[in-house]
Amino acid sequence: MARRVDKYNGPLYLPRDINALSMNVDVLPHAAFLQSNEMPDQDDNKDQGESQDSARNIAPIREDELEAFLLRGRRQIRQLLREMIDVHALISVHLAPDGLSFLSTLLTLSDDEEWLFLDVSPNETIRRRSLEAEHLLCVTQINKIRIQFRLEGGSEVPLEGGLALAAPVPEKVLRLQRRDAFRLQVPLTHKLRCSLPMPQEQDSEAPQRKIIEAPVIDISAGGLSVEIPAGKNAMPAVGDRIDGCHLRLPNDTVIIADLEIRNSGRRIHSGGKEVLRLGCSFIGLPTQAENQIQRYIYQTEREIRSRA
Repeated sequence: MARRVDKYNGPLYLPRDINALSMNVDVLPHAAFLQSNEMPDQDDNKDQGESQDSARNIAPIREDELEAFLLRGRRQIRQLLREMIDVHALISVHLAPDGLSFLSTLLTLSDDEEWLFLDVSPNETIRRRSLEAEHLLCVTQINKIRIQFRLEGGSEVPLEGGLALAAPVPEKVLRLQRRDAFRLQVPLTHKLRCSLPMPQEQDSEAPQRKIIEAPVIDISAGGLSVEIPAGKNAMPAVGDRIDGCHLRLPNDTVIIADLEIRNSGRRIHSGGKEVLRLGCSFIGLPTQAENQIQRYIYQTEREIRSRA
């Protein structure tokens, strides 16, 4: 049976001009971890049907894995919801625990900003199941920022000549900004290595390219930095591409990646050893490999925080 709204009977909050509001939501300087699917960006000029097909495939992130990235401030959460209302963000709503989902948009907030209203599903079965679900998990993406929150106690109410799904405003919202620029300094104990097939020198008669086992200094979802011995012969230069590199994570996962050198510089270690540090970006890294790197970064950061 559909649950009824017992507390809300006041006027609706009508959406205001979000541009007049100061968005003080903290920008998280971390990569968006564990994203096996990407929500279509609201700014992309895509066909509505194409965006909906992409949105249906998005999988929610487990909140217990990302506790450090949850917004809990009342004002921050409501400002974020107003922005989503203003831009008519397409929401993927997942029903727990049966796994059904439907597409929706946020319609408005109540006058006291305690209740959130969103479109009901046009499918009668899903609409009924959404009222019986333990909770609804809502996922969207705006300007490359993934937003996820859970709604409890959804109820159907009349709104502007139609029906809307009403639920209390969530007390916490997961907000993840995808930033390839954030890099994890790899702990020395991890001994992270990347095998680099060096380009063959001109006039070389060697049957195979030389492989250098380079220690990884830092890593992100977008690239990594390594150090190689600074030899007297020709060294890789900015703009060079190194294909078929093997990155070995501490859990014995091997990722095969193509790298492009974006910057380089010589360094002298305390023992007098001269090395060449190469800052590289991944080229065409598969989503699965990117997720594995993101998971490693998150787990390592969690270990570091637990020891702090």
